[in-house]
Parts: sequence; structure tokens; C-alpha cells
Amino acid sequence: VFIGYDAREDDAYKVCEFSIRRHSSLPVDIQPLVLQQLREQKLFWREHDPLQSTEFTYTRFLVPHLVNYEGWALFVDSDMLFTADIAELFEHCDDRYAAMCVHHNYEPSETKKMDGKVQTLYPRKNWSSVVLYNCAHHMTKALTLAVVNNA
Repeated sequence: VFIGYDAREDDAYKVCEFSIRRHSSLPVDIQPLVLQQLREQKLFWREHDPLQSTEFTYTRFLVPHLVNYEGWALFVDSDMLFTADIAELFEHCDDRYAAMCVHHNYEPSETKKMDGKVQTLYPRKNWSSVVLYNCAHHMTKALTLAVVNNA
């Protein structure tokens, strides 16, 4: 399990991690996606995008690479709160799909979001807040370091 980490939202990360562990029926390996560490490891070199609102806006797409394109992996934004066993989420893994997420039609009514940034409207908004990646799927393997850093 990978949780997006933003230095400005350390408490959110800790609550998310705690809620996963508290409700999990199985041991779970949780890794924060820390921007500075990914830069130091030469895994992320993309320039800051003025439209991104978190440090993990783009690093979430590194997850398949981080597990060597093997098995299933979960990414969640740090502001997620788990109230049930995370194992239930993994029961929905379907090898036909490269990635699985909730398809919802979200159109925010607010014009500002986190830290007073402008709320940008775009299709599939927030679909990548919780993603189950089928890391071995041939389509997921297209998420190379070059694509994540340059697309």
C-alpha cells in the first residue's frame, strides 16, 4: 500500500496509515510516497506544476514501477480514512483491468481548494485518489519513469 505524502499534511498521512493498520485483518506493508526521497533516488525529476495541489500529484503513477511491475498495489491519497478492512478492497482485484478506481462524476462547487489554490475542473476528477494497480498488466507497464516524469 502506498500513501501519498505531503510534508504540509503529515498528520493526514499518519491518520490514514493508522486507520489502515487498525482495521486490517492481515499484515500490511505501507509506504509513503515522499517527493524528496523519490527525487534523491532519481525516480522523479518532473518540474513542479503550478496546478498540482499536493507533492504526490504525479508520484502516485510511480507505484507500478516501485513494485517492479509485479502483482497488485494500492495507492491512496493521504486524506483517506479507512473504517473497514483494507483486505476487502483487494478482494475486488480483477486481472482484466490495468487499474481499478471509483468512477464518479465529481464537480466541486467550491472555486478554491487546499491551501487556497484555484479549483480546476477536469474529467475524471479525483479518480486517482484511490487506485488499485494491476502492476503486471501490459497496459500498466506503460507507466514508465519517462512517461510519469515527462507526459
